[in-house]
Amino acid sequence: MKNRKLRLIGYLFMLIGISLPLYTFTNLVYNDYKSKSMYEDFKKSQSNISEEELNKLEEEIKNYNKNLKNTTIVDPFSNNEYKTVYEFKKDDPHGVFAYIRIPAINVYKPIRLDASYEHLDKGVAHIDGTALPTGGVGNRSVIAGHRGWYKDVMFLNLGDLKKGDKVYIERAGKTLTYVVTDTEIIKPYEGEKLFPIANRDMLTLLTCDPATPPSPYRLLVNCDRLEEKTEKTNTSETKEEVNKNVKQISMFIYGGTGLLWIVFLFTGYKLIRFISKKN
Repeated sequence: MKNRKLRLIGYLFMLIGISLPLYTFTNLVYNDYKSKSMYEDFKKSQSNISEEELNKLEEEIKNYNKNLKNTTIVDPFSNNEYKTVYEFKKDDPHGVFAYIRIPAINVYKPIRLDASYEHLDKGVAHIDGTALPTGGVGNRSVIAGHRGWYKDVMFLNLGDLKKGDKVYIERAGKTLTYVVTDTEIIKPYEGEKLFPIANRDMLTLLTCDPATPPSPYRLLVNCDRLEEKTEKTNTSETKEEVNKNVKQISMFIYGGTGLLWIVFLFTGYKLIRFISKKN
């Protein structure tokens, strides 16, 4: 009888032990799939925006970008209470503004306005005080994302981006193409490092550094916009090589998830059989 109780406890501990990593890995796989599915839905929804709505939004975006002088840029990761209000998005504060696509690190993420805890939990977000990601010489848009999250990879592999890698911003049926130029490490309070640079049309990706906490610094990946006409987002995507390290991490996550589910189900099956056995 004592051995039976010990075996029962052993099975239960095994299931609990497997459940913790299984939950995390399953979330990672699910959110990876969900991001790409949401991306397709976003492209469809953008095509339904009326010309009148689009013109009104573009005018409000221009006004926002014009009024950025002397604004303060606050690091969103240093303050859990970080929250800002975009006047033209008051009726839809949690809506997706645009999508960012980074083929080299296999990222497809919705961009929301206001880098609050809630928004960074769902994807990446625009940092208030910097230009909105709509392009324009003299503008510098800063997009923030976690360096990995308990349920999503997020910007975990941002450090693997190299000079020449492309970053795409998709919104309102158009695609803006940026090319990585350099990376730098700054401190959270160095907001001046995010100011626009004359004669450059820039996009900066920001995340915590190093990847493992505590993360007292910030990694910046700076990009310049390519001098080309914007493309329709419904055209076929360019096939670009995914970074080798990112591929390996992705294979590990998917393979590990499958293996954990097999072990979990097998252990559960053994437990059910054990309980159903007569004394």
